Amino acid sequence: MLLDRHRRELPDLSRHVALFPHSGAIPRFRERLLVATEARGHGGVLAPWCGTLDGWLEQTESDVALLDDTERELLLLEALESYPALRERFGTWPLIDSLLALFDELNAHRSLAATDVVELTALLAAGYRADATIPPLRGEAELVHTLWSGWNAHLASHGAADRGLHRLMGLVRRQKDSDHNRHHIYMVGGVELTPPQARWLKPLLLRQQATLILHGGSPGLENPSDAAIKRCFVLLDLPPPALAPITDPYTKFIDTVYATEPDIAARARAFAATTPASPLAERLHVHAAADFEQEARAVDLAVRRWYAAGISAIGIVTPDRKLARRVRALLERAGLALRDSAGWALSTTSAATAVMRWLECVEQDFAQAPLLDFLKSPFVTLGLPQRQLEAIAHCFEEEIVRRHNVSGGLDRYRRVVRAWNPRPKAPALADDVQDISEPAAGVSRQQLLDMLDRLAAAAEPLSKLLRGRPRSPFAYLSALQQSLERTGLATRLGADAAGSQLLAALRPTRRALGTHGASLSWPEFHHWLRRELERRRFRPPLPETGVDLLDLADSRARRFDALIIAGCTRENLPGGLTSSPFFNDGVRRQLGLPTRQDRLLAPLHDFRRLLEAAPRVLLTWRETEDGEAVVPSPWTERLVAFHRLAYGTAPEDTELRALLAIKETQLYRHDGSPLPGGVTRPTPRLPGARIPAVLWANAHQRLLDCPYQFYVVDGLGLRSLDDVRDEMEKSDYGQSVHRILHAFHTGVPGLPGPWTGGPIQPGNRADAAELLNQLGRAVFGHDTDKRLSTRGWGYRWERFVAIYLDWQEKRGRDWQIEATEKTFEREIDIGERTLVLKGRADRIDRGPEGLAIIDYKTGAVPDLPSVRTGEEAQLSFYALLHPDAIAEVLYAKLEPDAIKTSGVKGNELTQLVRLLEIRVRALVAGIDRGESLPAWGDASTCIYCRYEGLCRKEMWSESDVDRDS
Repeated sequence: MLLDRHRRELPDLSRHVALFPHSGAIPRFRERLLVATEARGHGGVLAPWCGTLDGWLEQTESDVALLDDTERELLLLEALESYPALRERFGTWPLIDSLLALFDELNAHRSLAATDVVELTALLAAGYRADATIPPLRGEAELVHTLWSGWNAHLASHGAADRGLHRLMGLVRRQKDSDHNRHHIYMVGGVELTPPQARWLKPLLLRQQATLILHGGSPGLENPSDAAIKRCFVLLDLPPPALAPITDPYTKFIDTVYATEPDIAARARAFAATTPASPLAERLHVHAAADFEQEARAVDLAVRRWYAAGISAIGIVTPDRKLARRVRALLERAGLALRDSAGWALSTTSAATAVMRWLECVEQDFAQAPLLDFLKSPFVTLGLPQRQLEAIAHCFEEEIVRRHNVSGGLDRYRRVVRAWNPRPKAPALADDVQDISEPAAGVSRQQLLDMLDRLAAAAEPLSKLLRGRPRSPFAYLSALQQSLERTGLATRLGADAAGSQLLAALRPTRRALGTHGASLSWPEFHHWLRRELERRRFRPPLPETGVDLLDLADSRARRFDALIIAGCTRENLPGGLTSSPFFNDGVRRQLGLPTRQDRLLAPLHDFRRLLEAAPRVLLTWRETEDGEAVVPSPWTERLVAFHRLAYGTAPEDTELRALLAIKETQLYRHDGSPLPGGVTRPTPRLPGARIPAVLWANAHQRLLDCPYQFYVVDGLGLRSLDDVRDEMEKSDYGQSVHRILHAFHTGVPGLPGPWTGGPIQPGNRADAAELLNQLGRAVFGHDTDKRLSTRGWGYRWERFVAIYLDWQEKRGRDWQIEATEKTFEREIDIGERTLVLKGRADRIDRGPEGLAIIDYKTGAVPDLPSVRTGEEAQLSFYALLHPDAIAEVLYAKLEPDAIKTSGVKGNELTQLVRLLEIRVRALVAGIDRGESLPAWGDASTCIYCRYEGLCRKEMWSESDVDRDS
């Protein structure tokens, strides 16, 4: 149209204007224009001014400052300082969102500035169909009128305008533009015209100085899917154009599907009578996936199928960003690039995650979860070399946080670090190989303390603002900027594409954030910052070629060779439209504001337009998600139901469903390498240099339970990370009880005790109980300020004191305590190897028959048959180590209401210890000879094992699994 109308001006078309619904269409238009111009014999072209209407209007001069979304939110926050009751009633940010949305609509559709309260009350009464004298009506009218008037006055007093007002002023200035005769305006795809835009455009259309180009439309514009186009002509007060009758069966099918007649069955039968064969057969298919993952795979497979057929101009349109991210991952795995012009929320980038984790650290006194995430971020340096910080952070996590179960608090971290004893080094495979089981290797106590000091110094600018008076966002962002510089984040973020955009969002601008009176509490600031990062989009450079990923609005003025509309559920199409707390649809209609039905016009038009935007169209949705049924979009439901009524079946893509069921389509390698095969049961051998020189009792038990577990933990030195428990659990309680009893009978530095009053008797029982209670308060009490459940475990101990004293009084008549928490060892020679056997017994008693070894248990106790057969070898292993003869070994199960003992003694124990030594020698000798250490896959062991990710039992071949069963 440009080249035909302005051929005499070629190659200079720069005085004209081309307005598009979104900026993504502009590069494609310029490319098409250049190709068409060259085809007419010109070497190039000076293109028209290309952009959006807002961009064009912003070129007009204005004596007011244009506020961005952040600035106007904060300016409105300042204006609402006079309405604390409203903020209390609706919440600060929901109120601001609702008011700004209302003000935008009022700017775009109606000016209340010229409407007084009486007139507004009458309009509200008509909308509500109520008496205008009802007090609530006048109250609502006064509230809206006051807020609207106050907002405009507030903007004027600051010499500012928001985007809606600026658009209105720009339209007025453009109408007065003396150069309007110089150019012709081409407006493409503008189906969401507002009354002010229509008032500006209509005179230009009548003077033939503008052209409005719309997509779609049936004769008379009577189809509901044409309502958006029809509304444009109503606003322009122009008759709809005369359109030729529809002859294409496919277009006629779609129009009939969305016609206004209520009897869909009658329409379907009538259409099938005139068109016996389905017009969708080669153009449109649907796929109802079972769940989210299957839908993502269906989209991925459909795209790859088209690429294999030589089709490259492929588009995916979906409002479902979660689905878009999953599809992106699947396509990138297949080596296909995705051109996502919408980008994604800045809050989802790793750069934003690092910043928000830092804020959580400051707020939560450096709780371990956000702190460990923060220290592992590649953007963090703390002023240290990267490798050094990584080593310190690794040591801190394993040796301080997980080993000692420290859930947070800089002071608590420091206390543990100062008392920290590094674990002994395991033998290395070679001199130049660092064992990953040595997190403390090369890390000193002072380095850990220095890291904590650096964290405290970096947090200082923010810490003093946490619980202070409300402050301006400028003050908070300035403190955040200082804090980020001290952590090293600012430098690293500046070198990252997403990080540089994040820093720009966090950079305090005094004009927007500091000169006004808006003030926020810390929680309000944190919430506001999250909103900012959610709203801002990160748009990385787009690849030159690839699959286009778009939402409905961004697909305007686009065509494809193949198209997928994905996520066709009611939640997405038409989607949830946010309702305003101000006015129902009746009142909105009375005020000239768009109703819910009005806001559905453009999405329906976009959906209808996309059905003819490509010769190959696929609609997908999922039937369930997270076990819940998902409702399909009513627009797709109507299409499928109409086709089924007309032709007996749904227009399903049967080929795609068959491909999805084929095992080979589930994984895809672009380089043609073979898919991974099955996994066999691991049967490794341990080099002699890796056989532990010291065999502890728990390592020996691992060797019995599962040789592969011994290979991993004790041979290779790999240890699973201990879980950090925010609340005290039963295992923590058991460790605390062990410590209390050790302090009571033998003494522990820093704790009360030990007991020196002799055997427990009625005369000294009260004193013994008091000491045990003191120990309980000392052991449990230090943690009650951080973990509420600790108090409950402390109460459980207090109730148990009497039970323990009863048992000890009875046992003390025959047995005297000789040692508690006693570590002893024994050397044995196995071939040329000297092996040290080592263990630590909870308690050793001496009685008439000799020595007894006791192991306290607050949890499950091994069953006696397993102890007697040697499969549970802890107690017999202790007996093997002790230099003196052991009369009996027993477990003491410390239950809340009783202490129950079970064990082995006498000749049975002697025979058990003898056989145990024979087996130890045989096992270690076999490992030394190169015998394998297989993973047994025993269910009773595997259920508690933390190394299943290494043996990969779930992927063993069927023969290995059958052998287990």
